Amino acid sequence: MPKGFLLYSGLHVHYSNFLNGEKMIPINIWIVEDDAGYRRNLCRSLDREKHITCSRVFPSCIEFLEVIKSGEYPDLILMDLGLPGMGGVEGIQQLKILAPDVTVIVLTVNEDKEKVLQSLDAGAAGYLLKSSTTRQIVNGLDQVFFGGAALSPSVAKIVLEELKKPAAEEFDLSAREIEVLEQLAQGLSVKEVAVQLGISRATAAFHLGNIYQKLNVQSQTGAVAKALRSGII
Repeated sequence: MPKGFLLYSGLHVHYSNFLNGEKMIPINIWIVEDDAGYRRNLCRSLDREKHITCSRVFPSCIEFLEVIKSGEYPDLILMDLGLPGMGGVEGIQQLKILAPDVTVIVLTVNEDKEKVLQSLDAGAAGYLLKSSTTRQIVNGLDQVFFGGAALSPSVAKIVLEELKKPAAEEFDLSAREIEVLEQLAQGLSVKEVAVQLGISRATAAFHLGNIYQKLNVQSQTGAVAKALRSGII
């Protein structure tokens, strides 16, 4: 397993990245989940965290997207995939059209490889399983909130197995863009990538924008997943 993918497991967080003095930075989350019992228990568990507020819950993407259209946004969204009326992957795709800066973490029982890769390509910044403990979910939320990514261990394995596949097409990435992708695969934020490569944050962000366009993805996690799957890194 490449160095840094432990960061994607959802089990490890650089807590110094989100401490503000002695106070944790507050995170407002919404949950999109059709199982009323699980939704209620998850919201209660997360609300017990001092820095997390579960302010809204939705039983479907349809109701959730209606609120997004009104201009109200959370910091992060936890979204199931098997939802009534509109599946989670389509929900993520629609969200990226309506509010591209809003971040989604998938939280599901589904470990199907295609669903994992479809979700990441659609723009999910993480993919956690419902078998995760509350602490693992909280760690994933913290990591993603500060520019990282979170994958449950079995999901990270699925992504890594895609390394065995040969590149399917040429993406015309520059040497620097590949270096940026390699740093992202180690779980670094854009700011940390800039430090590692000795470039400005604006330059790193510029390269990342080019990477998104060339790989046709919407998130750092999606870029890493596609780069791994295509044999770029």
